[in-house]
Amino acid sequence: MSEFIDTVEKEARSRFVRWDKALWQGFISGPVARMGQGLAASGTDAVQGEELLRDYLRLGAEGIGLGYLYPASAGRQNFFTLAWSELVPRLLPALAHERRAAALARMWNLSENLESAPPWVQRLFCRVGANLPSLDDIEGHLHAIANEAMEPPPEALGDTSTALWVDLSQEDSRFMPGEVHFLAPTVVCVHDRHRATAAGGRDAATQGVWLSKKPMLLGPMGCNERLEPTRMTVKAITSLSQRDPRAGDWYSTLSNEWRAVATMHTSQWLAVILPV
Repeated sequence: MSEFIDTVEKEARSRFVRWDKALWQGFISGPVARMGQGLAASGTDAVQGEELLRDYLRLGAEGIGLGYLYPASAGRQNFFTLAWSELVPRLLPALAHERRAAALARMWNLSENLESAPPWVQRLFCRVGANLPSLDDIEGHLHAIANEAMEPPPEALGDTSTALWVDLSQEDSRFMPGEVHFLAPTVVCVHDRHRATAAGGRDAATQGVWLSKKPMLLGPMGCNERLEPTRMTVKAITSLSQRDPRAGDWYSTLSNEWRAVATMHTSQWLAVILPV
């Protein structure tokens, strides 16, 4: 395999100006090694296992050359890196031999297609995909999640609602929620009011939140949009102020037909209003 690895690297260096040798070496010593161990532990025939590893190596080199696979030091998240570094080495050996090549190709296609998706979709898939137990119907599972986040919910925000509190300091201990805007019917981007401007080559500090029945933090959104605080009069938020001592002194309030959110001057929590 060492001769094959050298050949793949040589070809990749000649094709890609952004070739990252250190990332390639880390890929071989980490994910590729774990894949080999997983195949051996599953009792895979040596010849069949080597053939699969060759395919995995070729596609991994392609991902590095195209800039799809990020090093840990990049501080960024995308589904391709999760899939190629964690999911494939962990889950592919568990499949029957005759299904592995097709599953590897599907993972490549899914991961590559997601490279053109908005950052919040990438973050959502990274969060819900991290603990996947199997590669079976992974496309169907992730598409169902995306549709749930992107499509208007069946229930509109009416006279009866419930309030939830989301602690944004769990994701970033310095985060002070400020301006908010909707990215999708049930996804918001929250901007840090003190770090609202990109500096030193870094994005402005933001967090995404999927406003599902159990809200999910999505991490940095890579959004540098300049916003002003909005103060929409929302009946459910007014009611929350009257019945919950934690609420009030709102910094920004915002709603659409299905969800309402509010940030406060003195809190790292996000108030989320959902239909019952």
